[in-house]
Amino acid sequence: MASGVDVEQSEVPYQVSFRFIDPDRHLGSGAILNVRYVITQASFIWKLMRTYPDQPLSALARIRLGQVELLSKADDQLRSIYGYTFHPAFDFEVARNDVALVRTLEYIEFNRFVQPVALRKGPIPEGSVVQYTDWGAEKNTAAQNEYKDKLQKLEARAISNEQCKELLNPWDLQDLVYDTRVCIYTNGTGSICTGNVGGPLVIVEEGQPQLVGVMSYVYRACNAYVPGGFERLWNHYEWITKTSTIDYSFLGLGFIKFELYTNRRDRHLIRVDSDLKTLA
Repeated sequence: MASGVDVEQSEVPYQVSFRFIDPDRHLGSGAILNVRYVITQASFIWKLMRTYPDQPLSALARIRLGQVELLSKADDQLRSIYGYTFHPAFDFEVARNDVALVRTLEYIEFNRFVQPVALRKGPIPEGSVVQYTDWGAEKNTAAQNEYKDKLQKLEARAISNEQCKELLNPWDLQDLVYDTRVCIYTNGTGSICTGNVGGPLVIVEEGQPQLVGVMSYVYRACNAYVPGGFERLWNHYEWITKTSTIDYSFLGLGFIKFELYTNRRDRHLIRVDSDLKTLA
């Protein structure tokens, strides 16, 4: 991304990197939902499987957690992939319902740098400040060695779909703004470029991040005056929570860790003000 800022290791403990197993390199991003599930962009997984049709995802890639450096380290927490699930209405050709859940083979071990993110249940107010994080490059076409060495964050405003369509109209891209998409806009201060795939979009309220989207569509790469499109996760809240449900009686995490998890995950209350417009 262009004009992003370096992220410290403890800032976004929910961020993950999908890695090629051999040779190890970054493929795309995602966010931790719980001890077994990571959420990401369906198109990312779909294209990877189309590129390597004779290999299962578990043989191609694995998930790295708790690290902000692009290059892996010997002591990184890595998890094998057990399987993946696309949204039942996912359509690759038009990038609709562009969300996937990836299940790990082993349980994710939570610590200071590895934590789940709360999934927001309802819409966010129009004009809200949101934050996107990823390792992508700051140019339109880039090789892996041109990606950012450290995880980057970009702050923007969430705009209505109507405003998003108006801004995209000069390029005749307005029809690609679907009702399950949330657009972000920096008004010239930053942009999304090559290599930004599946990364999380969050809103921070009372110091706590809530997941509202995953990277889906770059309308005009590296153009800071063009919105970026994310899959709007509150539209898929029921499907995500149902599909990623875990029977915690088998985990043996202990009462304290269970309470920490449920408190983070259940932080979905939305303040409703009569003069506050939301991105319904």
